[in-house]
Amino acid sequence: MFRISKLSWLSRLVSIIIVFYIFVVTGCTVKLISSYDEKTDEAVTDLHKKVETFFLSIESQEGLPECTYENHTAFYQEAKVSVSAIEVRARAIPDNDITIEQIVLLKENIEMLEQLHKLGCLSKEQIEPLRINFNSGFTAILKLELAKKRGD
Repeated sequence: MFRISKLSWLSRLVSIIIVFYIFVVTGCTVKLISSYDEKTDEAVTDLHKKVETFFLSIESQEGLPECTYENHTAFYQEAKVSVSAIEVRARAIPDNDITIEQIVLLKENIEMLEQLHKLGCLSKEQIEPLRINFNSGFTAILKLELAKKRGD
């Protein structure tokens, strides 16, 4: 009968452990999410500024005829183009599903904001929860991008 000596078995085990350790130390990692994208970061930040400017504009127009949807169609067109460009870029980046999901939610929020505005002027009481919602969405996208940058 064939027997493996204890020394031979132990040396093989040590060799396996050493090889495993080398793989771990040399950084053999599985990457499940895309890398940081500076252009996405900048585009989302730019869109956030446009949305905040819109909210400030609407707040200052409360009770005035300028607050109507028809006077703000340019904002909605520009916001839709911006979010579409962000989405197209995000979809072009491999392993970017989480960012894409967040951008799709942002796109849906812009569409819902537009539908709400079509019903009539927005009051300051309506704008505050909308602002909070949009800021949460922008923050989530930017936090993820910054975490990618840090390698988290």
